[in-house]
Amino acid sequence: MASMQRRLGPNAVGHKKLNLTHKRYLHYSCDASRELYRNRKAPVTEFSDDVLFTTTDLLNSSKIQSLFKPLKGKGGIYMFRYKKDPKIFYVGRAKDFYKRFKDHLNSNLKDKFHKFVNSIGWDQFEFSIIEVCDLSIQQDRENYYLQKYLPLLNTIFKSNFSEIQSYDSLYKILKLRKSKLDLDNKYKGINLYTYEYYNNQISTNYNKFSSINAVSKELSIARETIGVYLNTYVPYRNLLFLTNKIECFDLVGKLISDAMQGLNLNHNIANKLFMYFIESGGTVVKRELESKSAAAKLLDVQHLVITNHLDKWIKGGINGHYLFSHELNTLELEKLIKFSSLMKSRNRAVWAYNAITLELITDSFGSIQKAAEYFDVDYRSIARHLDTELATVKGNYLILLFTNELTDSKRKELLNNLKIAKNVTTALWVYKKLDGRYINISNNEPSFNSKYIAAKQLKLSTKTISKFLNTHKDYKGLYFYNSKM
Repeated sequence: MASMQRRLGPNAVGHKKLNLTHKRYLHYSCDASRELYRNRKAPVTEFSDDVLFTTTDLLNSSKIQSLFKPLKGKGGIYMFRYKKDPKIFYVGRAKDFYKRFKDHLNSNLKDKFHKFVNSIGWDQFEFSIIEVCDLSIQQDRENYYLQKYLPLLNTIFKSNFSEIQSYDSLYKILKLRKSKLDLDNKYKGINLYTYEYYNNQISTNYNKFSSINAVSKELSIARETIGVYLNTYVPYRNLLFLTNKIECFDLVGKLISDAMQGLNLNHNIANKLFMYFIESGGTVVKRELESKSAAAKLLDVQHLVITNHLDKWIKGGINGHYLFSHELNTLELEKLIKFSSLMKSRNRAVWAYNAITLELITDSFGSIQKAAEYFDVDYRSIARHLDTELATVKGNYLILLFTNELTDSKRKELLNNLKIAKNVTTALWVYKKLDGRYINISNNEPSFNSKYIAAKQLKLSTKTISKFLNTHKDYKGLYFYNSKM
C-alpha cells in the first residue's frame, strides 16, 4: 500500500473524486499532445544525447534539493521532458539551474511550454541536466540542441540547418503560436501590459491597458496586429504585448530569445546602424545612423549594398566604411582596426611558424602575397589567419601566421597552448621513440588523414588522441602530432 501511495500520490488512495479528476486531466493531456503535433511540418525527434542527471519527481522537495545541492551557483543546458511521450520536451539554458527551475514551476507565463505543462501538471514531467557550461557559451550550446531537435515545446522557429522550414511566413508562425491549448484566449475586455524591448533588454517598467482597443488607440497600432503578437514573446516595434505582468525577467528574456530565432522581425521598422571609418593613423571615426536608408544616402550607394555589407567583415568595406547593427566593444574595435589595416595594403611582412615546434618555416615573407604564393593558397587565406594564434594547414604544414617576429616568451607561451582554427581537418603524424629519436611509423608521410581514421586503425578513442596530441607526451609508446617532426 505504501508503494502504491508513492506512485499515485499521498492523497490518492480511497479518493474516487481525485481519480476522476485525474482521468479528466489525462483526456485533456491527450488533446493537448495532439495539438502539439497537429501543425508540425519538421520531423519530431526524441532526445538522444547523454544527460548528466535526471529527476522524475519534480514536486518532491527533498529530491530536488538533493539534485541541485552539488550544482549550487552553476548553470548550463537543461531539459523538461513529458513522461508519457519522450518526443515532447523543452530545452533551455540557465545561469543558475536551481533558480531557473523554481522560476519555471512558479511561472504564470502564457508561452507554449508553460501552457502545456500547467494544463497537465508538473508531476507529468521529468527534469534533466544536459550540460554544465560557462555563461559565455551557453547560447551556442543551447542553439546546438534547438537546431538539432526542433523541440515541440520550445517556441516555433525556422532551423538554419534543416532543409524543412517549419512555417512559411511570420504571420502564420505567430497565429500558430496562439496555441489552441489556451481555451480562454478571447482577449476582449482584459488587461494588457506593454513592455519596451530594446538592445536585447526588457524594461522593468510597463504600461497597463484595459483592452486591445485601448492599446490600439494609444499606440496607433492596428487591433489585428496586437492580437497576432499578443503573448507570443515576439516584440513588435520594440514592444512586448502580454496579458500578465512579468514576474521573472530572466525567464521572459530567454523566451523572447527563443521566439525570435529564425524570424525576419520588424522589417518595416528603421533600425540604427553604427558606421566606422579607420583613418591612416589608426584613429576610429564612428557615426550613428538612423537607418539603412540614411547610410545609403550618406555613402551614395544602393540600399542593397548596405544590406550586403552590414555586420560583414568585407575587405575594404564600402569605400573604407564598415557598418554594424550594434556598437562595437573594445575587442571588436581592435579587431576592426587590425582588419582595416591589413586590407589597406598587401605590403606586410609575414612570419610563418611550424605550429608544433614554433620554428620558422623559412625566412620572413616580404608581403602577404609572397606568403600566399609560397604555400600555394589564395591571398585571403593568409590574411584571415594572421595574428589569430590559431594554427591552420597551408601547403602540408600546420602553421601559425604573424605580422611580427615572435619573442622567446611568446613562443614558449604558444608551445604550451596550441589551438587549431575551426573547420580545419589536419593529417596526423604518429611517432615512436628509439634511442632518443622520433621514428615516424609511416616513413615520413602523414600516418593518417585524420585523428578519426587514426583512432579506428589504432583501436584508440579520439579523446585519447586529442589528450596527447602535440603534447610531446606518449600514450603506450606512441606520440601524436598535427605536423611533421
